[in-house]
Amino acid sequence: MRRLRFTPLMLAAALAGCAVAPTRVAAPPKPAPPSLRAQLLYHVLVGDITGQQGHLGAAAAAFGKAAEESGNENLARRSALLALYARHYHEGDHLAHLWRRANPHSAGALEALGDAELGEGYLVPAAQHFERALARITRAEGGGGRAFAFEQISTLLMRHKAGSKALVLMQSISDKYPQDPVGRYVLADIARRRGHFGVARKAVDQALTLKPHWEDAAILKARILWVHKPRLSLAFSKTFLGANPDATRLRLDYARRLVSLQYWRKALVQFEAIANATPDDPRVLYATGLVALKSNRLRLAQSYLGRMVTLAPDDAHARLYLGEIAERRHEYRVASHWYRSVGAPYRFAAQVRLALVPFYQHRAQESLARLARLVPASENEQLTLALARNRVLTHLRRYAAGIGVLNAAMAHLRPSGVLFYAHALAEERLHNVAGAVTDLHTLLARHPDDPMVLNALGYTLVANNQHKRLGMKLVRKALTLDPGNPYILDSVGWAYYELGDPSAALPYLHRAYTMSHDGTVAAHLGRALWAVGDHGAARAVWHQAYHIYPRNRHLRRALARHHL
Repeated sequence: MRRLRFTPLMLAAALAGCAVAPTRVAAPPKPAPPSLRAQLLYHVLVGDITGQQGHLGAAAAAFGKAAEESGNENLARRSALLALYARHYHEGDHLAHLWRRANPHSAGALEALGDAELGEGYLVPAAQHFERALARITRAEGGGGRAFAFEQISTLLMRHKAGSKALVLMQSISDKYPQDPVGRYVLADIARRRGHFGVARKAVDQALTLKPHWEDAAILKARILWVHKPRLSLAFSKTFLGANPDATRLRLDYARRLVSLQYWRKALVQFEAIANATPDDPRVLYATGLVALKSNRLRLAQSYLGRMVTLAPDDAHARLYLGEIAERRHEYRVASHWYRSVGAPYRFAAQVRLALVPFYQHRAQESLARLARLVPASENEQLTLALARNRVLTHLRRYAAGIGVLNAAMAHLRPSGVLFYAHALAEERLHNVAGAVTDLHTLLARHPDDPMVLNALGYTLVANNQHKRLGMKLVRKALTLDPGNPYILDSVGWAYYELGDPSAALPYLHRAYTMSHDGTVAAHLGRALWAVGDHGAARAVWHQAYHIYPRNRHLRRALARHHL
């Protein structure tokens, strides 16, 4: 094997990135002996190779030896940072001191010393190093440099997970600069992450007082308030956006919170504003389309998702949703087109939806035949197919056959909440309320804090005149777990109606209908309005909903009952 010969030219090339510009003219140093040059280059090469292989501790040690031999600041800095990143704090402290000796004016070396002291648990010396670094950066770079340093120190404190001590340390450091909004901001962020929300809120309010239109601070305040005061968080975001309409990141944060509470119409307003600001972002168009769909704004949803597919033509999920929108608008040829175009991983779901298209055109037998030809390849696909077959059989009033399909699925598939729920509905349609209640109790035992299960059981008890007060207790518990769900709001309102208090039912039903515009919710709201004597409002709600959901059995019964 040919031995590698180190030349002065190779050494100069290897250390080119480590050269430091001299601050004064000095006599050129005497050349090091050839053996020292070779040894230095060897350490640099070892550091590079081991670092590329992910052995950060070994790389730090190699660069540290090179730094000690050469006195080169860049080598010292590189070795110190590598050691600290690898959490070798004792070695990192030694190398940070080496860095500082190479450049006594380096604020970065002071920050590295603070990092090492933190790692070894010495908070007071760490604070002193950080304060000196901030003072040095302030003198050299002003407030802009100090802001960046504050953020770096905050990152180090969060990395070390120093608990409440981190908060005390940052409080001490940031109090040195009470008029710096960034210092208040990072203090608020650490306090929030450590669960000290009173300190966090005070600090972020100070940051916003110092810098009133700062979007980052507004986002942080909204997040701090959200933990204990979600409504106040929403109100703050709305007010800030009114004064700062270009705060797109806060608007997105606000819109997502509205979605989490299922305030679909309010969320749609925000997503439309974001989409107008970023018209070529497919992710924003997709989100806006889905929120429009949830708001029953079908034409609008179709528009946004159509634009999204133009930008991202291979997105299978968007194509599936476009098929669903066309289906709900009774545009069955368009729906079929979209379903046929859906690829993996939603192809089977699209094929099931395509098989159901004749069902919506009053050709249920044809849908059953199409479903029978589909071959599922996974348990999830088997479940999807079973639920679709049960749906068609239920529509044909072949309830026993439908429940037979579900029984077969329950025997062969892993337990599924969706399957138990469908089975409970099938039992109820067979007038086996006890069986439905048993299914839902089984599901509740597995998921005791699932708001949808609580709601299903509670509503079943109320709607079938069985243990109405227990049903009310269950749906109210569901509402505490999911306060913005319109269908749970509907259940609470209907429970009040069934318990003989339609006036108490109205606020819940009004809110549920405003959020969902669902046909069954409309039927319930109309019943409550009629019961309190507001017949005109009841007629208006029923007729408006019937225009959208002409086949909804609850609406048809309400209209027939009052000869409308």
